[in-house]
Amino acid sequence: MASLSHCARPPVARWPAWLVAIGVGLALCAAVVSAAAEVTSPQLLELERAGRAKPQETAAQLAPLIASNQGDAATRLDALILQGWLLATVPSEDEAEAVARALDARFAADKNPLVQAGALLVRARLAEQLGDVARAGALIDEALARLPSEATGLIRLRILAAQAHIRNGSSKYEDAIRIGHEALSLADARGEAWRRAEARSDLAYYYHQAKQDTRASSLNQEALAIAQADGEPLTLARVSTVQAIVLDALGDRDGEKRWSLAALDFARQAGAKYEEALYLANLADFYLKNGEYATALKHVQQALPLTRELKNLNGEMVALANIGLAQIALGEIDAGKHNLRLAIDIDERRGALSGMAETYLEMGQALERAGDLAGAVEAFHLQRTLEDQVLARNQQKAILEMQEAFDNGRRTRELELLQRQSAIQGEQLHARSLQQRLWALVAVCGLLALVVAALLMRRVRDTNRRLAQSNAQLKAHAEIDPLTGLANRRHFQAAMRQLAADGKFSGTVFLADIDHFKRINDCWGHASGDAVLVEIARRLRAVLREPDLIVRWGGEEFLVVVRALSPEAVEALAQRMLEVVGAAPVVHDQRVMAVTASIGYATFPIEPTLLDVSWERAINLIDTALYLAKAHGRNRAYGVRMINANDAERFDAIARSLEAAWRTGDVALTLLEGPGRRAEFAAEALAQAA
Repeated sequence: MASLSHCARPPVARWPAWLVAIGVGLALCAAVVSAAAEVTSPQLLELERAGRAKPQETAAQLAPLIASNQGDAATRLDALILQGWLLATVPSEDEAEAVARALDARFAADKNPLVQAGALLVRARLAEQLGDVARAGALIDEALARLPSEATGLIRLRILAAQAHIRNGSSKYEDAIRIGHEALSLADARGEAWRRAEARSDLAYYYHQAKQDTRASSLNQEALAIAQADGEPLTLARVSTVQAIVLDALGDRDGEKRWSLAALDFARQAGAKYEEALYLANLADFYLKNGEYATALKHVQQALPLTRELKNLNGEMVALANIGLAQIALGEIDAGKHNLRLAIDIDERRGALSGMAETYLEMGQALERAGDLAGAVEAFHLQRTLEDQVLARNQQKAILEMQEAFDNGRRTRELELLQRQSAIQGEQLHARSLQQRLWALVAVCGLLALVVAALLMRRVRDTNRRLAQSNAQLKAHAEIDPLTGLANRRHFQAAMRQLAADGKFSGTVFLADIDHFKRINDCWGHASGDAVLVEIARRLRAVLREPDLIVRWGGEEFLVVVRALSPEAVEALAQRMLEVVGAAPVVHDQRVMAVTASIGYATFPIEPTLLDVSWERAINLIDTALYLAKAHGRNRAYGVRMINANDAERFDAIARSLEAAWRTGDVALTLLEGPGRRAEFAAEALAQAA
């Protein structure tokens, strides 16, 4: 895949992380004798080094050694773990899992914790290669926990190296750096040149991910010096590709190209087909970013057959996507769409909704640049639909992560709410107890009890009042976005149940999306992104009235609901929203960030039929209008003034194909430009209608 963003990132976002990991990785074959000692034969160390380039072939070479009765048991065990790691790297799921089960059986027999660690390492690598980073992280953490403290040699290095890489894959860069430093110390203590070089290069990559590119450059220069002195091609390939990434981040495009080409050449010298395919795709991504689309296409077309030969679905998906993006840029729009859909189909078979959404986003951006605005709108809409599905799927994951944060001592607002809820339940039980005591006294004590009961009743009323207050506080906090202080989706849905209790919605709705927000996060980090969200929320509040509802709808989306306004008032408010968002940059941590927004809006029931629609249908319509604004250049708003629909089915059909309906006259749109854009509204509207 490719991004035309101006900020640096790993060239291929969803490729298996060979970039730094296989060298880290192949390192995970554990040498096991006992909890107190490690023995790794020179033969196996050499096979490990060779297996980095040719994992499948090396795994086959290990089979006779594993099956024979020659040599000591420790060597055969080493060989089995190495074989499992290599098979997981390919990945050959069934074969790798078979090795892990064999290790489980050995552990059941001798209770050697290093054997158990070996099984966990194989499964961690396999989970990572299959895209389950969360499971990989849990497995590698368990492997480290099972490792005896006296096991301080190669086995610990291999676990730490894998753990650092997985932390990086989970965007936990500080953890990756910390663990990477520990792995580097152990690699230096061993003295093998390829381990020393790749440990530094891996750590350099983690620093790059953490936006510390000066430190990354220094570390990778050390790695280059070691690798060049050693002369082993695969080590040189891996260190060279990290050098290219760091130079890209530092703005040295010539250096990035030079080292990317060197990495490809070294990979070919090593006979490492996985790396060759990866580096071809990386070069394709470089050429895409620089507008050299024909050259990009040539490189990625070379990568595609390699990924298929290696049965690397993730690599095939990336290659197909990059082919599609290059074809669209070259004007081969239908062919490009076809290949992008093939890439999406691969992610769909794997259940990778986030990957599908990312591909649709890049597809929409490419089609927008190519002038296929209808296709761009469709792609953006599908991206949004998938992101909503991802949001729903991640609810349970979010709960688990919240618990993890709690365990680490980082209390969150959500956890505080849970604590309040527990307190409320306690109050409820207390109130119940008081009521039971009250009626017991009434039954037993007669008139005297009535006096006492009156006192207790007062206490019950006080308890119930406190309970009601706590419930109100709980509801209020549960319906507030903790970052911006705005209402969240839960509050909106509750409000809509009241405003549209009969399934009919009335009011004016605006949906605003911050333009190129991903670029802000990628370039400046999530702290800067959060600062932008907080500031934009503040600016939007400033132009709205107290009764108006403003909701943080999604990551960078804001939903505004006001009472039905006149067309003139609606346009004026939409224009104010564009101006207040884009008129001044957002400043955070001495960074000046230009920010604009795209907006879709409409008033319901909508002219001319005044068809009653649910609030879900209303939002779906303005969502499409929003993506039309993004497809037509961003920093603008599209308002739906009229829609020629007499029933819900017709309404939905028009909402799905808003631009086509605009051209046929079934929809009337109002275009508003944001600050800094040319105000040629009428001319542009006529051009689009033509």
